[in-house]
Amino acid sequence: MRCTTITLLWFAIPALATCSGGPPAATVAKPETAGARTDLPLGEQGPQLLAAWRRTDAEWARWTDPSASHVRFVAVPGPAGKDIRLEVIDWGGRGPAVVMLAGLGESGHIYNDLAPRLTDQFRVIALTRRGHGASSHADSSTCVLDTLAADIAAVMDSLRLKRASLIGHSIAGAEITRFAARWPERTDKLIYLDASHDFAGIDSILGANPAWPPGFAPQPGTPTDTLNAARERSKRYRFGYWSDAMESGILRSPASVDESDGCLLQDATLHPKEYSRVQAPALALIPRYTMRTWFFYLDPVVDSVKWRGAEHWLTKVLQPWLDTGRTRFRRETRKGRTIEFEADHHLFNSHPDRTARELRVFLLSD
Repeated sequence: MRCTTITLLWFAIPALATCSGGPPAATVAKPETAGARTDLPLGEQGPQLLAAWRRTDAEWARWTDPSASHVRFVAVPGPAGKDIRLEVIDWGGRGPAVVMLAGLGESGHIYNDLAPRLTDQFRVIALTRRGHGASSHADSSTCVLDTLAADIAAVMDSLRLKRASLIGHSIAGAEITRFAARWPERTDKLIYLDASHDFAGIDSILGANPAWPPGFAPQPGTPTDTLNAARERSKRYRFGYWSDAMESGILRSPASVDESDGCLLQDATLHPKEYSRVQAPALALIPRYTMRTWFFYLDPVVDSVKWRGAEHWLTKVLQPWLDTGRTRFRRETRKGRTIEFEADHHLFNSHPDRTARELRVFLLSD
């Protein structure tokens, strides 16, 4: 069970200087609410998202992850001759291969909503990187771009995939770029899901946010109570919506190792994405951040002071910082294009139909 989530551009950033260690101790909490949600979530509000939003704690307790039957483990080379087992979610499908990689701190199950929408025309696989989810928690110092790109190649070899299109969310954009630069002959296309920004200065940028929600301080209770409290908090403060994929890919996946997260973020910061070395066509889906998608938990009247500070930070601090990296993507990617629409960082979960539609058009285009 994952109760504290480390997600780039949202709640917490691991220290860049740490590259070893183990997972944090779990905390438990009493449930914050009970009963079904009657208000509407942010995002597309399709039947699947509405059902997840309104599902009660008791219904979540009976819920089973449909992707569990698609999980397999692939062994890749590790240090000292020991293999590392990587979790692979293979949804099957017919057509060209698509390999998906999750953002920092999350597992491949974060694509549980998006992946089935593509299996009619593509072979769809998600990979949980080392140090994350159910994959082996290897030496944290190996959680760097060269090793992670080699892991992708090893998984493709195991699945007998000569070529694939790669999809990366957030920091996984650095992984798929490194893979495409090292193995251009195995790369069909690249898709960046809010992943075309750079990471230099991220600590100071996020530290300047004046309106973070209150910290998660769970009260004593059972692990199930903690799960329910963490879900409710995520819906109320972090996302403004919920989905089956987020339940599985965030809350119920084993916690990532903070030191592994720190090593990956450090490497991605020190070695910006090599867009100029990418030969494959690339698409960047860019969420247009607004007060509605970032600070939906603030009331412009009741929280007027925080609202004004948050609006200034969003438009004058965060957005220019993001635009610098995105401009570099447009300038240096030889066969790149961008599509922008109002959404949050997990745009493929809040807008799965729109995302699937844009991906399908791009992947099937010449």
